[in-house]
Amino acid sequence: MNSLEREIRRLTTPINGQYPRPWMTADTDPATVEVFIVGRNQKNGYPVDQVGSQDDYIDALFNRNGRSCRGLHDRIAGSPSPTRRNSDALVGILAGKGVSRTVETNVICYSSRMSGDLGRAEHKGGKHRGKEIFAVLLELIRPRVIIAHGSATLDDLSDVLDTPLPGPPGSAETVISAGVAGVTVYPIPSLAPPASNMWHKWRGEYLDRLADDVARTLAGPG
Repeated sequence: MNSLEREIRRLTTPINGQYPRPWMTADTDPATVEVFIVGRNQKNGYPVDQVGSQDDYIDALFNRNGRSCRGLHDRIAGSPSPTRRNSDALVGILAGKGVSRTVETNVICYSSRMSGDLGRAEHKGGKHRGKEIFAVLLELIRPRVIIAHGSATLDDLSDVLDTPLPGPPGSAETVISAGVAGVTVYPIPSLAPPASNMWHKWRGEYLDRLADDVARTLAGPG
């Protein structure tokens, strides 16, 4: 068991009836991926009574022993949400450029119906745990690239990285990025509706250019 799995096992003990969600990935060794796709926090929770034991949950997170991250998500959440379809599209575009080892995560790795609900009594401690999980992921995985979607995500990520970040682009013409302590951060508009609807006409073109830039970044000195 490597240090990442030990920490994930510690931090994903149930809280408020759910298992915190550290990531979505098809990778069997998340400790070595180079790209994070980051949102603020996820909507669909993983209720303990639906997931099963923590051992089963850890196996799903690491895509082993016949279990998978995506299989668990689809069983619990059902049909993909618009946000999930948009993030799947981004993962597919990156893969088409040779960037196939990605982790989708959140600045707050804990589920609530709306981000604004995190302060409610039923989520006591969840926000703190979710932020701790993300900090551990950054420390132990050390991604070379972070693609952060949504203004609220960027605000939270700026706090985590302790540096200002540029806002998301307003058109497809120029790919925006910022280098922060060895990580290249790409801000993009939200992948969650209704905000995602505001850039759907140029989203495909921009994400294609973004993926090219990410591939060039990863091909450079590591």
